[in-house]
Amino acid sequence: MSYLAVALAAEGAEVTVLCCQAFDVDPPSHADEGPRVVRLPSSPVRGWGTVRYMTALNGWLRKNPVDLAYVSMLKHDAFAALGAGRARGFPVVLRPEGAGATGDIAWQGWGRGGRIIARRCKRADAVVAISPAVRAELLAAGYEPARVVDLPNGVPVPDLAWSPRPDWSRAPTAVFVGRLAPEKELGALVDAWPIVRRSHPAARLILIGEGPERLALESRIAGLGLTGAIELPGICLDPRPALRSADLFVLPSREEGMSIALLEALALGLPAVASDIPGNRRLIDDFETGRLASPDDPPALAAAILDQWLGFDRAVRMGRKARERVIAEFSVSASARLHLSLFRRLVAARDRTSL
Repeated sequence: MSYLAVALAAEGAEVTVLCCQAFDVDPPSHADEGPRVVRLPSSPVRGWGTVRYMTALNGWLRKNPVDLAYVSMLKHDAFAALGAGRARGFPVVLRPEGAGATGDIAWQGWGRGGRIIARRCKRADAVVAISPAVRAELLAAGYEPARVVDLPNGVPVPDLAWSPRPDWSRAPTAVFVGRLAPEKELGALVDAWPIVRRSHPAARLILIGEGPERLALESRIAGLGLTGAIELPGICLDPRPALRSADLFVLPSREEGMSIALLEALALGLPAVASDIPGNRRLIDDFETGRLASPDDPPALAAAILDQWLGFDRAVRMGRKARERVIAEFSVSASARLHLSLFRRLVAARDRTSL
């Protein structure tokens, strides 16, 4: 959404990003550039923070000029925005960010207030499906097909593509970028690493991100004697340097909507291995634009990684082909234009009905 906000502004839209006050990270130093960012009051106290933020969000949307609201995730923000949109008469577009057991539709079934939020979400003017898996879940949950619009994620495409390191084979490096969470199946990737190191004893794995699985992963790495071979550097606001210095991107998730991290790697042209799940198959054709491996299968994951490094020239060609595909189908500028077309259509329709 941050990429899209910048791209929408570049296309001439007046963009304001509303988000809750941050307590665990410092705002980026360039926060005063690009679209306007408004950080609304919240609290680190669970429950009270949600109530305070929703109240502030509802108040801001009711008091400020808004032509359309675009909401990430089908949760509390969506509930508040839809209420304000109904009161003020502006259209609201929702965007689920994930599928599967950890996705938005699943949350509406078990989250606190989820069922009430789901009923209101179904009244949105449009719901964006970023992947076929997300679309299928929306329809199965009872969202009207006419309101579901297919718009895939988009990422900036760097002018300079990734290029292989001349001495990569001495200590090949694979990188993951994302949340250290159960659905990412990083345990399987850690378990695959001893197999990888049988062929490449100096192979390194870098897991960039933070999350609830950190302690378990650290324990697992130590138990396998891989301390030093697998690094957990924490959150990185700009992972591109790490991607450029790597020899492979790996995404072992069991669930994805459409992974921004995978798109970013493919946009560079970095060879990739990903789990064989619907969200990843939308981006990777096996042996064409990367390699796919069965999820939660360390030997299969290790085999795909080793295959990419064994036939590295072929892997580099796959990476270049994947970059061409991202340029053609998943650039953020193209995504912004498609979004603006949808937004203008909805605003015009709302204006006609209010006459």
